[in-house]
Amino acid sequence: MKTELVIPTLDNDGSDNAEIIRKSIAAMCQTFGGATVYDASGFWVNADGRLYEDGVKVIVSAATEENAALDLMRDIARDVLDATDQEAVFLAVGDKAEIIE
Repeated sequence: MKTELVIPTLDNDGSDNAEIIRKSIAAMCQTFGGATVYDASGFWVNADGRLYEDGVKVIVSAATEENAALDLMRDIARDVLDATDQEAVFLAVGDKAEIIE
């Protein structure tokens, strides 16, 4: 099943998220055997209704065990939150999507 993690290329304070992106890619490669990464645009609306756009890296891999993949992806998302100034991180495993805050 497909796993997916979306990380903004820049933090909310404008700093580069390249190192945490690299660590996330490495963790997914170590567990799932590989990953594909592509650039995309992420959009979100704040509480005041303002639309924001961020450049993001989408990290995609494949897993065979859903529960183990969900646990790992949640751990990686929490690591991203700890290392950055992000408010939330999007992940998906199979047909399950979550936003970790």
